[in-house]
Amino acid sequence: MKEKLLLMAASLLGFATACGNKDTPEMYGVPPPHIGYKVKGKVTDKAGNPIPGIEVNNKANAITSTTGGDGSYELSGEEWSHNVTLTFTDIDGPENGGEFATKIIDIEFTGSDYTDDSFTRTGVDAALDKKE
Repeated sequence: MKEKLLLMAASLLGFATACGNKDTPEMYGVPPPHIGYKVKGKVTDKAGNPIPGIEVNNKANAITSTTGGDGSYELSGEEWSHNVTLTFTDIDGPENGGEFATKIIDIEFTGSDYTDDSFTRTGVDAALDKKE
């Protein structure tokens, strides 16, 4: 009987401490749900000139965006983790001012990025090198 009471108390304590923490969206013992995210930034060459026509891709969930005339992009979707890997690929060749090498940026979201049940990170800028 004493063992059952201790087991029940330990279970309640575990659930009580796992709930109500807004800094992390997952609960103890439960896999994290799909977590919404939004990433914004600008793609430039090494001189700081914006590059249009660069594909920004999160291959983990096949979400893709393309930079506009000012080099800016916005990518949003859902992930299982707090990490997003973005791939920046020149898809139009020399039409955007040259041929640029692919670049990969890993983003790890933190508690300060978490608001309104999703992660948001701005200023994820990428400076691309020209292909040689």
